Amino acid sequence: MARKNNFLVTPGEPVGVIAAQSIGEPGTQMVLRSFHYAGVASSIATSGLPRLVEIVDTRKKPATPFAYVYLKGKAAKDFETAEQIAKKINEVRVSDIARRVIENFSKGTITIKMDVQRLQANELTARGVGSKIEKLTKTESRANENAILINTHTKNAKQIRTMAVQIGKMTINGIEGAGRAVVQEDKKSGEFFIQTNNSSLSEIMQVEGVDTSRVYTNDIFEMYRIFGVEAARNTISRELSTTLREQGIAVDPRHLDILADAMTSNGAIKNVGRRGLSGEKESIFARAAYEETVKHLINAAAFGERDDMKGVTENVLIGKQIMLGTGTITLAIKKEDLAKISGKEKKK
Repeated sequence: MARKNNFLVTPGEPVGVIAAQSIGEPGTQMVLRSFHYAGVASSIATSGLPRLVEIVDTRKKPATPFAYVYLKGKAAKDFETAEQIAKKINEVRVSDIARRVIENFSKGTITIKMDVQRLQANELTARGVGSKIEKLTKTESRANENAILINTHTKNAKQIRTMAVQIGKMTINGIEGAGRAVVQEDKKSGEFFIQTNNSSLSEIMQVEGVDTSRVYTNDIFEMYRIFGVEAARNTISRELSTTLREQGIAVDPRHLDILADAMTSNGAIKNVGRRGLSGEKESIFARAAYEETVKHLINAAAFGERDDMKGVTENVLIGKQIMLGTGTITLAIKKEDLAKISGKEKKK
């Protein structure tokens, strides 16, 4: 019971102000550094202050997206099965298996020298890669064990160079946009899962053996598109908590939940800045107090807007008592009682 009482909120408590202080003050102690995720060496996940800014600014795509793909059935307990699923997800581009690309402008050809070891590691052959390039580029190719010769049917240097760059970016195997997939083991449950250094959940969820109820990505907008606004709200709260915890900062989850609720309250994802929560407040003075003061005041005067002064910011701005804390209580007294009190004071 004592613990439950610790979580109770006093009526009139300014929970929004306290949440802002609880997140903002520790945020000033955060450092501009990155954190290395074990197992995916090529992925340096953004953390610290840059990641916090990414979340509250609701960037459309995180600088370093990643996904956790949990498995079901036999794959969750068998490493080899999990490895086979990871190979289906693992994105392999031509540039990942090519050792060298030679452009011959006089003959109009592109020669791709293949890395045989990488081909074998990804269970691919040069001829198979060549046939896929033919289908995607609608060109002709000849391949041997370690090289592919592509006839571009043009001698225009710019077109050949453009085609070479495009071929290097082509996905030959796996899911496009998924990135590198690595099998990891959950130390708590002992089950295997797959971690990718990019995010393409809608395609990953179609792979057989993937537990679609437990896939997760740090890309808030992708979670929103696939699972809806509630999932996006939970992702915001989780990512904020993870980012602060990595810096050794403890913030009550209720403060983070309030921020996540505010950012998703209207069914979409809004940032905290002047293009989102702060810039769309009903109060003119609240908008003007944040940024672009003159613009908001001029627009309000031009269109005859009215401010009912019901919020915190606008009342603090003009020195009026806010309707929170002790300001939520209004005392009333009967005229008869007031007369009695006044009479007693006069006698004294």
